[in-house]
Amino acid sequence: MKKIFIGMAILSAGLFTSCSDFLTEEPKQEQSNELTFATFDGVNKAAAAMYGMFQSDAWYDGEFTLMSELRCGNAKNPTSVPGSGRYRSDTQWIYSDRSTSPLWSYAYYTIARANNVINNLDDKVGVDATQQQVNNVKAEALFIRALCYFDLVITYCQPYNYNATEDDKMGVPLVLVTENGKPARDSKENVYNQIVADLLQAESIMADDYVRAGVTDKAATPTKPAIQALLSRVYLYMNKWQEAADYATKVINNKKYELAPADAYAAMFSAATAPEGGEIIFEVYGSDKNEYWDNSGWAHLPYITTTDDKGSHGDVCATKDLYDLYSEGDIRKSMYKQHGNDYFPTKYSGKPKDSDPKYTNVPILRLSEMYLNRAEAIINGASIQGVTAESDLRKIATVRGASQTAAATKQGVFDERRRELAFEGHIAADYARCNKSMTRKDFDDSKNKDVAFPSYMWALPIPNRECTANPNVAQNPGY
Repeated sequence: MKKIFIGMAILSAGLFTSCSDFLTEEPKQEQSNELTFATFDGVNKAAAAMYGMFQSDAWYDGEFTLMSELRCGNAKNPTSVPGSGRYRSDTQWIYSDRSTSPLWSYAYYTIARANNVINNLDDKVGVDATQQQVNNVKAEALFIRALCYFDLVITYCQPYNYNATEDDKMGVPLVLVTENGKPARDSKENVYNQIVADLLQAESIMADDYVRAGVTDKAATPTKPAIQALLSRVYLYMNKWQEAADYATKVINNKKYELAPADAYAAMFSAATAPEGGEIIFEVYGSDKNEYWDNSGWAHLPYITTTDDKGSHGDVCATKDLYDLYSEGDIRKSMYKQHGNDYFPTKYSGKPKDSDPKYTNVPILRLSEMYLNRAEAIINGASIQGVTAESDLRKIATVRGASQTAAATKQGVFDERRRELAFEGHIAADYARCNKSMTRKDFDDSKNKDVAFPSYMWALPIPNRECTANPNVAQNPGY
């Protein structure tokens, strides 16, 4: 097993924070590692802390999401409001090892927490837990570890299907047991294989109806459909088209989920929790009690992407060409609020609570993505009985009220993904995995209006502090 030194105390103080308002019964704040992991109840409570960092403004509730949109033509800096001065260079792709995505440390902290859960469960069977109870919690941790590695590999590595040189084959360090060590980067193929292995094991051991007990938002921890949805996404990125289509179909056929009709579309993004019977499969639960949500909220998605009289800054808005992709009558077009010549997205306008600052839930896996995954997979050769790419794309267009259905072509699906998944952090990885060069239209910045594929820039630099602390971690070429 691969091991690594993580620069934090991987113990109960680290494991038992970030849970307030996430569980109805809050865990104790401090106790020793030995005591924490001595019982199933202790490990189960420790597992609840795996989710805290997702709400950080460095991850889903901020930079990880917005850097993708700004780099690849969905977002820009507005001219109608002064903003706070943040996110002013991301459109230019001028990254360095001292100015790069902060995801690295947050993801490895979370991996450490997941590892501690995974590696302290097997001896609990028959002592104070049944095999199925152990399996359910282990499956949660396997999902979390897989999601972390997926986000790492799409951020700091070239896409899976591009391997022109040995450097292009580099992945990230695989860490399955958190101990002292300075591991080198594993191959990209090994990282993806581990992601798939974790998810397949999680799918095989989690109960079909499992939902973590006591959670405020039932979509904020993984279920079996969430595992299957993430498998569909991962297989899509690996160009394993049939597997991507098969797993998308498993989720689509699950009667628990349904695409939101036009009159419920906007509400699902601002709901206090994911609507029952809706299309959100897995999301980050936003809470002002999470320690990774700063007390002001000023760096999180609602403040960055909206402008109003409650202190929001409006540092990032949609590009005009993204806005123009939507046809009249498309409910998604109404999700942009015009301010001067700018169009601000309202996906993250906050929960229905009169509070300032605002906080939001962030959807990570939605049913609409499964239709898009399946359509793209079919275009690339997958086959699902009774289904065509046209029918899947038509389903999305119809439920969103669009007057036109996207063409059943690679470009058509790419454009529909832009429309449907805008401001959810997908577009940079979509360009990369499609080996697609980018030319931005609504762009008046100073550098990199066009970014060709291939280019070293599609893999962001490893943070300098990581390379300094661990000389075995090779920096990406070009930085």
